[in-house]
Amino acid sequence: MSIRSDLPSLEGVAYLNAGTNGPLPRPAADAMRRELDMSLAEPRIGMAAFQHYRELRDRARAALGRAVGAPPEQIALTGSTTQGVGIVISGIDWQAGDEVLTTTEEHPGIRSPLDVIARRFGVRVVELPPERLLDGIGDGTRMVAVSHVLWTTGRVLDVAAIAAAAHAAGASLLLDGAQSAGAIAVDAVATGADFYAFSGQKWLLGPQGSGGLWVSPQWLDRAWTAQSSYWNLEQGVVGDFLPTAARFDGGTLDTVTVAGIGAAIEWVESLPGGRAGWLAQTADNASRARERLRRQPGVTVADHGNGGAPLIALTVAGQEDTVALNERLGEQGILARYIPGTPWLRVSVGAWTSDDDVERLAAALG
Repeated sequence: MSIRSDLPSLEGVAYLNAGTNGPLPRPAADAMRRELDMSLAEPRIGMAAFQHYRELRDRARAALGRAVGAPPEQIALTGSTTQGVGIVISGIDWQAGDEVLTTTEEHPGIRSPLDVIARRFGVRVVELPPERLLDGIGDGTRMVAVSHVLWTTGRVLDVAAIAAAAHAAGASLLLDGAQSAGAIAVDAVATGADFYAFSGQKWLLGPQGSGGLWVSPQWLDRAWTAQSSYWNLEQGVVGDFLPTAARFDGGTLDTVTVAGIGAAIEWVESLPGGRAGWLAQTADNASRARERLRRQPGVTVADHGNGGAPLIALTVAGQEDTVALNERLGEQGILARYIPGTPWLRVSVGAWTSDDDVERLAAALG
């Protein structure tokens, strides 16, 4: 059976924007519907309901951990990458003059929380072009906060080198994995990062309002639980935080959402080849799409040399207004993304993307 049959939102369109929201798998929708039906038909109180919610959270936490190569005890449940970033940045005791390095190509999900601590605490936020980031890390740097894969062009940063330089300077590394988790192979521990925030609704194909945050064990007692709630506590005792990354959970998440993200990840894992096969198919599809678009007259594809990510940024000669271009594509059922403040139209290629989808895009660009 084709994977597309379990992704009904692909019908009639070229779905090329998983970088914003991926197509929801039928098994995830089924799990969410069951949960909603249960909430309607059965009491949402009592020990049975409470235990069910705990089991859903445990299942989702384990699934999110597998998606980034980490054990469940190192994963916090969040509602988005941005919430994960905010939990980390809000949990640090900042001092006026502390320096945070980031790149000039970051999403507002990083830039806005950094702007808040710059104005609130006097933190010095330095934005550097990605190719100059390593040179900017020095003794005054307290944190480096960057994306694993840049949302603008799909460039994959050398996070291992960044981690080594940051730690040598006594700084921590926070990675935004919104465009990496589910899109490329991710081993959060092996990146060398201290924190890895990622989305559920994008490349992991989960519902809106889902995500995860990997926290290095070395930081469990060094960062504050900035959004503390009942779920961060051992047996609900105030001041007695859980001994795992669950102490950073982003509060109470709806059971429908929690069921959906767990089921979406499990669906990919259940396919022939599992997650590894899915990522290999994604990479193969992206490589073919990139080469096809490079051959299209008038189209220029961003080239970073290291490849890897299935985000393709391109420009089209004579069509510099990417907002209008994206709207025209959408009217033809081609769902892509323009990147504000840049010349780029961005295309997300997934394991579900067909050669016909890419031909449809190429013809429309031509």
